[in-house]
Amino acid sequence: MSATEKRITAAAIRLFAERDKPDLTMSELASEAQVARGTLYQKVDSTEQLFTTVLENMTRELHAKIDAVVAGTASTDPAARLASGLRLFVRLAHEDPAIGRFLVRYALTDEHLRTLLSGAPMKDLAEGIASGRYDVSESKALSVAGSSAVRRSVRWGWSSTATRAGVKPTARPPS
Repeated sequence: MSATEKRITAAAIRLFAERDKPDLTMSELASEAQVARGTLYQKVDSTEQLFTTVLENMTRELHAKIDAVVAGTASTDPAARLASGLRLFVRLAHEDPAIGRFLVRYALTDEHLRTLLSGAPMKDLAEGIASGRYDVSESKALSVAGSSAVRRSVRWGWSSTATRAGVKPTARPPS
């Protein structure tokens, strides 16, 4: 991806995150990305297509980072894997608030981003419930996954395994 395409994508994420729905004009996007409208039209077919592309790319990148972090834990404990993956979301949102706002706005409503929660996190949650690591009803599993892992990640900081996903750690959790 060229530097111009990166600026366009970053601007699109910022603008999409600010709105209730992903509607914006090419002029708004060109202004936010600080590119000429002609350049924008060469790079982007439509803002609707750009929104879909941003979702698909973000989903693919986040899956890869989550997989790297979870694999780096070398843990068989589903709670440790779940917390490591969810700490990644907190760290990414901290480092790039526009991505954090984008995820908050669209993660549960878009089919691409919903896979981030329905894949490995739900598998780890189900495994933890089945093994007795967690004692929760299945109807409350998603709430438990989100709130407990986020609280733990905020309290204990970032796992050193995040470096394998290209994310700089700020603190280590207690051993």
